[in-house]
Amino acid sequence: MLAAVAHGHHGHFALVLLVLLVVVGVVFLLVRVSGRRNAGNRDARAGRVWGQRDAYSTPSRALPTKGETVSASPAGGLPPPALLRGDERGTPFPDDGDFTGREGEGAIAVPAAVHPVVPPPASHDGGWAVETHGLTKRFGSNIAVNNVELLVPRGCAFGYLGPNGAGKTTLIRTLLGLTKADGGTMSLLGIPVPRERSRALARVGAIVDEPRFHEHLTGRENLRLLAAARGADTGERVGPELERVGLTARADDRVASYSMGMRQRLGVAACLLADPELLILDEPMNGLDPAGMHAMRSMIQGLVGEGRTVMLSSHLLDEVERTCDTVAIVDRGHVVRQGPIEELIHGTANVVLQVDCGDAASAARLITEAKIAIDVVVGEEGLMVTLPPGADRERIAEINRRLVESGISVYSFHIVRTTLEDWFLSVTSRFGEDR
Repeated sequence: MLAAVAHGHHGHFALVLLVLLVVVGVVFLLVRVSGRRNAGNRDARAGRVWGQRDAYSTPSRALPTKGETVSASPAGGLPPPALLRGDERGTPFPDDGDFTGREGEGAIAVPAAVHPVVPPPASHDGGWAVETHGLTKRFGSNIAVNNVELLVPRGCAFGYLGPNGAGKTTLIRTLLGLTKADGGTMSLLGIPVPRERSRALARVGAIVDEPRFHEHLTGRENLRLLAAARGADTGERVGPELERVGLTARADDRVASYSMGMRQRLGVAACLLADPELLILDEPMNGLDPAGMHAMRSMIQGLVGEGRTVMLSSHLLDEVERTCDTVAIVDRGHVVRQGPIEELIHGTANVVLQVDCGDAASAARLITEAKIAIDVVVGEEGLMVTLPPGADRERIAEINRRLVESGISVYSFHIVRTTLEDWFLSVTSRFGEDR
């Protein structure tokens, strides 16, 4: 009997133990399921936040490669504006390579140097718009920019003039920080670059090589995209800048239908969106027909009239002479001469005097014997007398006096104007030679 009772107690104990084990197991499973669900929610939330950061602000994803178009889709599914890299696309907005974005707003990654841009008031402290000292840039054994000393006055049209391959574009790319200098110092509007490049470029508009745009969009749409990237009130300037460059009538036509001259003017309009104090234009007359050159020349002169500085590179001597006040002549990467055009021509070029007189042969012999001219030639149009550089009116008056006192009738004197081309050829080693 005692054995049966003991057996009954053991049975109840085993049953209770089994129930406890089942309850503990169920509780454990519930805790595990709940823990996994919470962890999953945390991972999902973290994944969403990381995805946003990765898309818009993480350097490994936000930084484009060279030539890559930067874009993102804003709310509503509409395609955003695309920024073209200034160092590869020739756009007027070179970047620092420092891209930023706003998390969760579908923001396009834009260069920190131009988003947003609030142009400062024009400087009135004098100084130079562009200043370089000993600036040097090498490509292997080739010295593209050779110890350049350059001073560009403010408020003028300045021509950087030289033959093809003289280093004009390389100098501009170096000034803008698109290529690194090997030596020397430089500043834009008194701001040292590259140390404060972002601050300097906020006041500068530039076109390197040639402007590039979205061909399938209109001129107005292209400017609106660039204005949207700049932010602030830049969009309000699109219409006025199109009018300023004379493109209002064609603003709503696709850029694919634009001529080279129209594209150049649209590029200038893009530069003007930020109301810059300094514009740097690389070969703006290149490829233009006479009408396009006239329009570009008028536009540049108008910009200078507003108090801006326009620095342009060119190998077109005649157009530079018509457009610019001051020039620098570059040959083999080195600045040969610089200064106001009139001073340079009159100070270094020979003065050619055309004399209409009665006895040209006797007059030529008389002037030659007096040794008051470099050269005397008798031609169909009269006597051509070459005087040394800087010859003043007194030298011309002396020639007239000698001829009259010798009984030679003098009907007229005419100074043959020395052109920039004449002077250029006299101070450079070659012209138009590709290197």
